[in-house]
Parts: sequence; structure tokens; C-alpha cells
Amino acid sequence: MELFSDKPAIAAAALTRLVAADAKSKGRPAGSLRAYLGDLAVRNGPGIVEELAIELARQHLATLEKLAQATGRPAARYLDDVELAAAMGESMGRDAKDLDDSSPQARGPTEG
Repeated sequence: MELFSDKPAIAAAALTRLVAADAKSKGRPAGSLRAYLGDLAVRNGPGIVEELAIELARQHLATLEKLAQATGRPAARYLDDVELAAAMGESMGRDAKDLDDSSPQARGPTEG
């Protein structure tokens, strides 16, 4: 039986919230993430993981486009930053400090 929360868009948002909670806990094991994905796959079959990945990519792109509109920097440049970090074996967001709202980078550009 599919639950409302098993729809890919809702599941993607729930997974993002779990990641945010893990980041705020500063190093708590990702067990809740794995358990969530495991439960999702058990209820819906392994194809849900593909659907979830596609939905996460769509939501990520939409977020980059909103950021681009707010900052005037092209979304493609933000995507370049993510790809470059990945190519260097890093993750933009794996570390809690990347999600710290108090950093100047998190606040965005300052007024003149």
C-alpha cells in the first residue's frame, strides 16, 4: 500500500528534512536516512529509488534557479560549483558548516 508520503515529490522533501536534521545534529549517524530509504523501497519496490533520485534532481535544479534569480548569478554557475566539488571528492552540504545560516555565504550577497 502506497502512503501519501511515498509519492516521489513528498519523499524527496522528507529526505531533505532528514538531511537537514542530521546536519543540525553535527555528526549524528545517517541511520535515519538509510532506514527511511529502506522502508520506502520495501513498501514501493526498488523503482521508487530511481523516481526519488529524479525528483531530488528536479527539486535541486528548481532551488538553484530560485537562488540564481535572487542573486543575479546564473544557475549554471551554481551547478558548476557543485560538479567541481564532486569532482574533487567533496560534497557541498555533507558538512554541517555548509548549512550554517550564520555564515556570509549562506546569507547571500550583501547590499552595497
